[in-house]
Amino acid sequence: MEREVLIRRMTHVAIAFAPLYFLLPDDLLIPGLRRWILLVLFFCSILLFEAFRLWKGFIFMGLRPHEVNQIASFAWAAIGITLVLWLFPEDIATAALVGMALVDPLAGQLRSKYGEKGVSLVLSALAYFLLAFSIVALWADRDVIGAAFLALVGAGVAIPSEAIRQKYIDDDFAMAFFPAVVMSWAAEAL
Repeated sequence: MEREVLIRRMTHVAIAFAPLYFLLPDDLLIPGLRRWILLVLFFCSILLFEAFRLWKGFIFMGLRPHEVNQIASFAWAAIGITLVLWLFPEDIATAALVGMALVDPLAGQLRSKYGEKGVSLVLSALAYFLLAFSIVALWADRDVIGAAFLALVGAGVAIPSEAIRQKYIDDDFAMAFFPAVVMSWAAEAL
C-alpha cells in the first residue's frame, strides 16, 4: 500500500477514539474549563490551520491532489466530529464516528480490490451495521430490535454517503453527520 494512502487510513482509524470525549468530566480539573470548551478549541484549531494552509497554499503528505485548493477532508472530518459529539446522544455519536472511522477506509480497500461492484457496498454496509449495532446495543439501554433498527438505518445512510461522490461536501463529514442525524430521528420514533 502506498505510504500516503496508509497515512490517510491510519488517520481515519484514529477518529474512532473521538468518542473518548464522552469519558471526560463536564468540569475539567482547571477551574472554569468545561469539556465543551475542548471541543470548540479542537474545532477552531483545525479550521485555523486549514485556513492558513489554503492561504499559503502549502501541501503535506496525505493531502489528496484535488484538495490542494479546496477544503481538505481532515477539515471536513473535524467539522463532522465536532457536530456529532456536540449534538447527538453518546451511543449514536459513538456509532456514527466509529463507523465512519473504520468503515470508510475499509470501503476504500474493498473498492481497490473489487472495484465499484456490489460486493464492496454489501461488505461495507455489513461492517457498519455490525459496528453500530454492537455500540448502540452495549452503550445504551436499548432492546435488540431497537439497536438493530438504528444500526440498519445508520448503515443505510452511511454507505451511500461514502460511495456517492459529492462536489461540495466531503464523505468524511457526510459519513459521520448524516447517519447520526437519521439514527437520532429513528431513536425518537422508537
